Amino acid sequence: MDPRNRVVIITGASSGIGAATARCFAAAGARLVLAARSAEALAQMAAALPQAIAVPADVADPAACHRLVEQAVAAYGQVDILINNAGIGLTGPVTSLARADLERVLAVDLLGPIWLTQAVVPVMRAAGRGQIINVSSVLAVQPLPYLGGYAAAKAALEQISNALRIELHGSGIAVTVVRPGTTRTGFNQRRLGSGRERRRIAPPGVPPEAVARAILRAARTEPRLAYVSWADRLALLVGRLAPGLVEAVLARAFGWEEQQSPANKQ
Repeated sequence: MDPRNRVVIITGASSGIGAATARCFAAAGARLVLAARSAEALAQMAAALPQAIAVPADVADPAACHRLVEQAVAAYGQVDILINNAGIGLTGPVTSLARADLERVLAVDLLGPIWLTQAVVPVMRAAGRGQIINVSSVLAVQPLPYLGGYAAAKAALEQISNALRIELHGSGIAVTVVRPGTTRTGFNQRRLGSGRERRRIAPPGVPPEAVARAILRAARTEPRLAYVSWADRLALLVGRLAPGLVEAVLARAFGWEEQQSPANKQ
């Protein structure tokens, strides 16, 4: 779908991949509905772009998701593309993940896209066309140690996407998964969790603009699955061909460091 003059909802649009995607689609002539929890940063982003409105929203709230779609339709009369990008990271051993942290990640990374999909599909069905783009992660296929909670949320998002695509077959609504690898944003610094992993290997990653360009290409070509780089494809291929070896390497390459409370610090 050519994004020019199309109405595009982008969640998590105040920073990182979402902000880069907003700028990318604005340059392509799209009409934007930008959503995020940070109202001030979101308003600044919308003000800097042509044909963009800001709708502060927490996608973990089903009612907020429905209001977001309603405001998009009220402003522009339709919704052509939904980009489910909002996400929260989570770090920690599976055996000690806090329930509240895990529930929050699932609420934002998995349930949020579901609530938005439920709100937007009737609008797209009425128009006879549309596209839902769910931003996943290579961790959905090859998890890293101490990132299992986040990987689980993204893996579930991919399976929801696959089921939805089948359910919408013949409707004119495409469902695309974009699967980025390591991206150079502040995402890791905002993750939930009580400690941090120690890495002996650290891929340099790609800038968020590279992911944004991949999302724009996916909007134009409507594939089932889109990668950002060939390095991501290759890494997952190695994992499929030699899973035991890859797991052994990852086990040696990653460690865990509990965060000390101020009272315990010397």
